[in-house]
Amino acid sequence: MVSPVAPIPAAIGCRSHSGWAVIVAVTGSPAAPRVLERRRIQLVDGSLPTQPYHAAAEAGLSLAEGTSLIRDVEAVSATSALAALAKLAADVHTNGFSVAGVAVVAADRALPPELERILSSHALLHSAEGDLYEQALTEGAARAGLPVMRVTAGSIPINSSLETAGRTLGPPWQKDHKLAARAAMWLLMTAPP
Repeated sequence: MVSPVAPIPAAIGCRSHSGWAVIVAVTGSPAAPRVLERRRIQLVDGSLPTQPYHAAAEAGLSLAEGTSLIRDVEAVSATSALAALAKLAADVHTNGFSVAGVAVVAADRALPPELERILSSHALLHSAEGDLYEQALTEGAARAGLPVMRVTAGSIPINSSLETAGRTLGPPWQKDHKLAARAAMWLLMTAPP
């Protein structure tokens, strides 16, 4: 009897922006990484603003209206993240890899709990929107049944071999792709066997 071959572990890394994200699947080791796939995904379609906190502040919406708008963007973003991450995980699995989890590149933020305070500060508007999309990716991964971890960009100790690994796929291979790949490799290195 032939023993089945265990799938090779891989991980997915994500780097978000307002309304979109880069997701990258990697395998291998820090010394010999291999980028399996990279995609740019839309988290919000044209029916909602990609910067809902800015939109609420600039339109002078009431707190209830602003909260409703932000919740709508959160829901759509998480659902879009779920669909994109589940699709990438399925594609990676089809090619003989198992997805160990999803790593979301995140920033350390201290947001006040009061929406009114966020809407009155331009810097907090940006921070809240950054957090919204990082949370959407985190929630989407969890809803897809994938283990998820958040990592700060500066805490990922990966050597320079990953800088060039993505070039085998051709352009683009930019900062966001590299950060997402680094986060995925970090998850792969720290995931239990």
